[in-house]
Amino acid sequence: MKKIPLWKVKRELKRTGRQLAALPGVIWEYLFLRPVYDRMISRQKVVHQGAKPIAGEVAVYLVYAPDGLLGSHHDMLAQIAKHGITPVVVSNLPLSETDRATLLDQCALVIERPNVGYDFGGYRDAVLQMASQLPTLERLYILNDSTWMVEAPRSWFDDVRAAGCDFVGATSNYGIRRDDVEQFRDLVWEYTIDHPNYHYASYALAMGPRILRDPAFLRYWRRFRLSNHKKRTVRRGEIGLTQWVISHGYDHTATCDVFDLDHEIEKLDNTALDDVARNLVIPEDPKLERKRNEVMQSDRDTEQGRRDRIQIVLMTVARQAMGYSMPFYTLRYRGFQFLKKSPLWLSRESSDTMLEIMSALEGPMGRRAAAEAHRLRETKGQYLDRIDDDA
Repeated sequence: MKKIPLWKVKRELKRTGRQLAALPGVIWEYLFLRPVYDRMISRQKVVHQGAKPIAGEVAVYLVYAPDGLLGSHHDMLAQIAKHGITPVVVSNLPLSETDRATLLDQCALVIERPNVGYDFGGYRDAVLQMASQLPTLERLYILNDSTWMVEAPRSWFDDVRAAGCDFVGATSNYGIRRDDVEQFRDLVWEYTIDHPNYHYASYALAMGPRILRDPAFLRYWRRFRLSNHKKRTVRRGEIGLTQWVISHGYDHTATCDVFDLDHEIEKLDNTALDDVARNLVIPEDPKLERKRNEVMQSDRDTEQGRRDRIQIVLMTVARQAMGYSMPFYTLRYRGFQFLKKSPLWLSRESSDTMLEIMSALEGPMGRRAAAEAHRLRETKGQYLDRIDDDA
């Protein structure tokens, strides 16, 4: 019998301890949070009728804007309108009178709600509010402001339409095992939808008419168990919704897929490959970040140096997901429109890399996103200092 490494035993013991300590709260949340929200907390929700009809293609856009709507929020709304899509804005905070009035002129609905259930709590309120109209829609987009949308040769909305699938995400995650960083050279890129946790990231999703006319889709949202815990929201929301789509036989895809990423990376010359590896964003995996930096010390023009760069790129995507880890690559080689915000405050090195990548953005949306990124870095600087101290 193969001996289990001591570090794995310690990791599992720690995880089991955390799970046991959290169990009472998990049980309460699982059994009671949704009914308590529906019967009591949701009374704080306010639904405003906007100037636009709920028809054709509709985009639910969830925002959390403690300092009021920013330029990037207005950029997203402008992109939605440019493509003939009607916005429904859900705010997880009360809006100012000015922001509310601005939105009502552009939207079918503006929903102000308590910040319960992360993004899926807001999505749920919007979907249930439009329940009677869902079967009449051509497509429903779901978006949130955890990303910036920037200029690209082709818009994500056009990519969704061209995909011709019932369910389309921007990126996916958990299509491959998350192996130990030290074994990065042994990673075999076998990305598959058969992984039990495979899912499409919830910052940009689209559902076509076959799904919207399915009564089971509405039942999914009515029965959805709210959570104020991020990982449980991912499991029940992102993973849960994706697995619902797969189990019900709907076709699905990501506009920025990674199934053949290994072959794509192989085609890069040594200089381009080195740039991609050097600009990886690794926000929540210090061990992986250190291993990448170690790889970058090798000679990029040797066979081993090249192979290690390919493998560390693949390991990073396997552990951190394409949407987080490869903005340099997706902007330059894929013409992707989205940039995640959270790396700005999760790791100093990732934050530095993001700022450098975004400083090269062109166009009004890109420049506004870069300016907001610098402000985020300024406001989160003290938090990064604490992360550095704990590292």
